[in-house]
Amino acid sequence: MFTQMFNRYASANQNLIQKALTTATNVGGALIPENLEQIITDTVQRLSPEISVIEAKDTGGAKTHEFNRITQLPKRGGAMGESATTPATNSKSQRATVDLKIVRRKGKVTNFLQDASRKYIDTASWELQNHLRQHVNDLIYYMLYGNADSNAYEFDGIQKFISTNKVNEAKGGAVPTDLSFLDDMIDASNSKGGSPHRRVFGMSPQMLSKVSRLLTNVRLNQGLTSGGLTQVEINGGWRLMAYRDIPIIETTALRPIETMSPTITYASGGTTGGSLSDDTYYFQIAPVTYEGEQLAKSEQSVTLSGGTATQRIKIDFDAVHKNASSVENAIAYRIYASTTSGSEVLIKQVSAFTYDSEGTISGDNGVDSSIYVDTLTPASDIPAHMQLYVPLVATGGVSPESCYLWDLDPIQGLGKVPYTNTAGSEYKGLVTTEPLAKVDDYIQFLVKSYLSIANSFETTSFWHRGLRVE
Repeated sequence: MFTQMFNRYASANQNLIQKALTTATNVGGALIPENLEQIITDTVQRLSPEISVIEAKDTGGAKTHEFNRITQLPKRGGAMGESATTPATNSKSQRATVDLKIVRRKGKVTNFLQDASRKYIDTASWELQNHLRQHVNDLIYYMLYGNADSNAYEFDGIQKFISTNKVNEAKGGAVPTDLSFLDDMIDASNSKGGSPHRRVFGMSPQMLSKVSRLLTNVRLNQGLTSGGLTQVEINGGWRLMAYRDIPIIETTALRPIETMSPTITYASGGTTGGSLSDDTYYFQIAPVTYEGEQLAKSEQSVTLSGGTATQRIKIDFDAVHKNASSVENAIAYRIYASTTSGSEVLIKQVSAFTYDSEGTISGDNGVDSSIYVDTLTPASDIPAHMQLYVPLVATGGVSPESCYLWDLDPIQGLGKVPYTNTAGSEYKGLVTTEPLAKVDDYIQFLVKSYLSIANSFETTSFWHRGLRVE
C-alpha cells in the first residue's frame, strides 16, 4: 500500500524528487542520467584558407625540386648600320633547387575508448580529424614563417622569400588612413609582371573590417551607397571578399593575440666563443606561433664586463611560451637586440624545440637548453630585408600586424608547392593519412607530408609589416 502511494507520488513529482536528491552531495547524483550532447564544442577555432590557394606539384618521387629562372635577357640595343656585323648575344638562366622537408604527426586511440564511446562518437575518426587539422596548421605556419636556416627541418616560407617589395613600419605600428597601402602592393606586383597572375591578399578579420570601412567611406564620398568589396570564390569552396578583383584571405595567422609569457633571464655566457665586447645589451624576444609573430616581452638588459671582445650572452626561460589558455604554442622565437635602449632590431630566430641527432624533438629550447647570442650581426637565418624588423609592441592596446599580397603563379610567383607523396589523400595530395600496424590494444595512425615552397619569383609578392587598425 505504501509502495503504491509512493510510486503515484513519484510519477507526479519527478522534478521535485530529482531536485531533492541532487541538492545534497553524494546523495542522489548517481541516480540521474547524464544528458551529453553529441556535438563537441570546438574552442580552438582558427581561419586557415591558405592551404586552398597554393598549387601542389608532385615531383615524381624526387627528394628535391629543381627549376630554372631567367636572370638576364640578351644585351640591350639593336639599332645598327645596314652593313654592320650583328653581334651574337644571349640570355642567362639559373638552376634553383629546393629540398623537400618532412612534416608528420602520429596519433592513437585505445580500442577500449573506441568501443566504450561507439554510441556517442567514432573516436578514432574524430582524433584523426584533429590531427589532420593540426597538421594543416603546421603546413600553413611553414608556408608563411618557415625558416630553414634557423631550423633545418623546416622549409622557407614566403615572409623570408619576399625581399624586394616590403614595408616595415616603425615600432608601435602605423594606422592606414586610406587604401593606398593595398594599391602600393598591387602597383609593385604589376610593375614586375604580376598583373595576369592569380594573387591573394592576406589580412586579419580586423584589418579586413578596416579596409571595408575605408572603402565604404570612399564610395560614400563619391555618392555611391551600395558599395564595398566584391566577392569571389576560390578553391575549397571559400567565398572571399576582393579588392580590385584580388581575393582577400581572412586569416588568423597575421595578428598578434598574446605577449611572450615566460620569465627570461639574461646572463654572461662566458668570455670566449662569441664576438661581444664590454657593454650593456638590450633585448626583446617574441614567440612565433600559428597566429604569427606575437607581441615581444618588455625590454630587458644585460651588462658584459669580462674585458674581452669574445664574450657572449646566455638566455634562459623559466617555461615554454603559452597562450591565454596555458597551452604551449611557440614554434620559434625571434630575438631583437641593440646596444641602445628602445632600438632593438631582429638579429636571430631560433626554433622552440631542441632535437637529437636523428631529428626527433627532444626538448624545449630556452628551457632544456640555453640560447646563446654570440654577435649582434644577424646570421643567414635573418636575411637583409628582415634585419629591419623591430619588435611588435601594442600602442593604446592595439597590436601591429602584417598584411601580404601573395602571387600564386607557379612559374613567376610563390604559389608552387612541390611534394612527393604516392598515397596523398588530402589537400590535393599534399597530405597522406594512413593506419599503422597494430602492436597493442589501440589504433595508431600517421599524418604526413613531404613538401616545400618553390621560390620561383618573389618580386611579384609583397609583405607589409606593422599596420594597426586604430
